[in-house]
Amino acid sequence: MKILKTGKAIWGTLTFLFIFTGCAFFTDHVQIAISKHTPQQGVANVTLLAGAAKADITPPPGMPMGGYSIWANYGKGFRTRLYTRVLYLKPVSGRAVALVQCDLLTGSLLLNQRVAELIARETDIGIDGLLIAGTHTHSAPGNYLDNNFYNKNAANAAGFDPEYFNYLSKQIANAVIRACKEKRPAKIATGKTQIWAMTRNRSIESYLANKNVSAKTPPDIYQAVNPDMYLIRVDGLDNDGQYRPLAALSSFSIHGTAVPAGNNLYNGDVFAYIEREVEYGIKDNYKTSWEPVHAAFNGTHADSSPNYNTQGFIEARRIGTSIGQKALELFRSLDGKLKNEVTIRFAAGEIDVFSEPCLDETCLCARPVVGSALAAGADDGPSPVIDKLPWLRQGSPRWFFTKSCQGHKRTLAGPWQYIILPKNDFPHQLLLQMIQIDDVLLMPLPFEVTKEAGVRIAAQCRDKLISENVNDLHSFVVISCANGYYGYATTPEEYSIQRYEGGHTLYGPQTEPYLALQLSKMALEMEQGKSKNNFPEKWFYNLQVKRFLTGEVVSTAERKAIGNPAFIAAKINDEPYWSFAWEDLPPNIVFWEQTLVRIEESDDGITWKQLRQNGQPLDDGGYDIAVLCNGIINQGKTGIYETRWYNPPASKPAGKNVKSYRFVILPRAGQNFIYSAAFRPIPEF
Repeated sequence: MKILKTGKAIWGTLTFLFIFTGCAFFTDHVQIAISKHTPQQGVANVTLLAGAAKADITPPPGMPMGGYSIWANYGKGFRTRLYTRVLYLKPVSGRAVALVQCDLLTGSLLLNQRVAELIARETDIGIDGLLIAGTHTHSAPGNYLDNNFYNKNAANAAGFDPEYFNYLSKQIANAVIRACKEKRPAKIATGKTQIWAMTRNRSIESYLANKNVSAKTPPDIYQAVNPDMYLIRVDGLDNDGQYRPLAALSSFSIHGTAVPAGNNLYNGDVFAYIEREVEYGIKDNYKTSWEPVHAAFNGTHADSSPNYNTQGFIEARRIGTSIGQKALELFRSLDGKLKNEVTIRFAAGEIDVFSEPCLDETCLCARPVVGSALAAGADDGPSPVIDKLPWLRQGSPRWFFTKSCQGHKRTLAGPWQYIILPKNDFPHQLLLQMIQIDDVLLMPLPFEVTKEAGVRIAAQCRDKLISENVNDLHSFVVISCANGYYGYATTPEEYSIQRYEGGHTLYGPQTEPYLALQLSKMALEMEQGKSKNNFPEKWFYNLQVKRFLTGEVVSTAERKAIGNPAFIAAKINDEPYWSFAWEDLPPNIVFWEQTLVRIEESDDGITWKQLRQNGQPLDDGGYDIAVLCNGIINQGKTGIYETRWYNPPASKPAGKNVKSYRFVILPRAGQNFIYSAAFRPIPEF
């Protein structure tokens, strides 16, 4: 993730640049208090139980998009809907866990705490058994985080939005509750494969600095990545007494940056396709009576970019569907390997790194510091002009006073940073957690972790357990952007090069060793049956607020079509699409979490049915139907909307039947359907 806030003019002095970095004036604050509640006592079960659920978390138009910071846009609508996916697991012996994946930039500690509060009275999930991670798409809102620093700097506009946060919390909580209530006897299988050629190392200079990388045969950018995909398959007992696929949980390491900063449509980037390929494939291959869920988590992706030719949806789709197909192959390879006798357990604890920065003799820096290299941006999202300045560009470490805690990091704006950025605005409450599922140990972290940092964290946990004669775990999986957000975690050697990833490692070069020590200690304590579980009874936040979503208004707008569908030919690095526009209620009272648009087909122009592609009904929950708000008229009472059908079929050769198609806008707030005029495919794009 790139963070930077500047004025339009870029000046050549570091101090002037930083005055605009993260600066925003707020007159509104919100104080949030969250209580820790004891969850329901779980009912004893004699077999493994599992439940799965999915809920929409797409906001209305108007939210800033997080990840590309000042270079990003406000969302005008969505290209692929944003979802949260939940996997609930309850072992025979032990407490239940809920694994929650969201199409968001990252997790948020505040989100964990609020969701835990909301679900406590209806589930047996506690704060320590709740994992919430973002896929790290750069095309989703970024104003729901637990600290002022990232609420100011993650998106193109600063501030915490209470309305979106509350909506997000409720949607996730309802999905967790539904997954818990719909639990059923289950079986589990785990697997692993490798996927190459879909990622590249965007910071190879830093990676090659690692002491364990061979100088004789150094890897290239396509080898210096984490190719491992881990997958947990869960089958549930169907009504006919047969076990059928219910859900999958996967982890793969790839940045959500295939879609560029200029995009103005919310979308899940490569993960939108990874998720759906598996869900569609399970439904098609196994004919399940329910909608399967694929919770796709991100791994050690910090220095791994999508291996695109040019950023855009064409490449996002190519890369995402390729990875998704590999995941589906892995899922299917687990046929016949499922079992219901598995170990599921977890451990978690909270640390205030301001008051507890050290473990043994390994210490984080007492104060987080933004590095100058962070301002230049990463290779796949450089900051124009700034990335060329010698005191800001990547790979410009400090070579003097390197014995200070922040080592080779150049402090952006020097001593001014300590004045402009209050220490308490930075994240400092650290939730550490690990979850064992059969022979897989999940280690969620609120960091973007580099490939080698992940290798070292996993190795230290493995070695610690082996030293205590514990060797029943085969896969140690670091999940990034989970349960909060702290920026990056690099190795000390990578940090010393001070490329973007090192500049965004806020707490200094010992971040990775500190995390490795903490997690290896927790792994041993979990094995010994010890539980830290030191969560307070209440959490308190004081966040600077900016409301991007307006309140509900009354509208009597007439719902009607605007013209006929029009075909838009493909531009360079873009896809062809059919477009249809209509007038409707204003965007703040359109129910965005519900299906808005579908495509219907007809052979005779009289009888219509919903079009299906690759076995799936074609609507705005898939890959290719976008919905935009292009404006508001009539003194805010009417919205002007457009829907786009990307990659429509071309017409068949002469002499063959040609189908007709139409857009269908589904009813909202008691209003009627809108049917577009019929149209036929274009012969050539």
